[in-house]
Amino acid sequence: MDQKQSFNLNADFLGGFTSVFMKLVFVIIVVYLLLMILNFLRDKFINKEATKKKEDISDLLIILNKLFYVSGFGFVIANIFQFLLSQIDSRHGNMPSMNFRGEWEYLTFGIIIIFVGIGFKVGNKILQKNKTE
Repeated sequence: MDQKQSFNLNADFLGGFTSVFMKLVFVIIVVYLLLMILNFLRDKFINKEATKKKEDISDLLIILNKLFYVSGFGFVIANIFQFLLSQIDSRHGNMPSMNFRGEWEYLTFGIIIIFVGIGFKVGNKILQKNKTE
């Protein structure tokens, strides 16, 4: 390591919170799909008796709906707190004139995933409606 090079404590080791969130969603979907495949193979080859079909995809939609709602509001609230705390003047302890320039990517990402969560909820309602018909 070069002696003049310093260690950056503000470096983004995990790729940002948005990429961690997307990796988490990807892992949940992959694990759920693997479980669906294993259940299908189990029902096809091991349990030959007829059982009531359960809508497995509706459970995934419910899980993703809750995950996207909670994470979306978390991103929004965290970005608002980050903005407010960055506005505090450390010398005087008062709020200076509000400067609305700054990091708003987490706020917009949070709003987007809230709407995606709403889409999962609507998709689950439509799936349940079509199931009863």
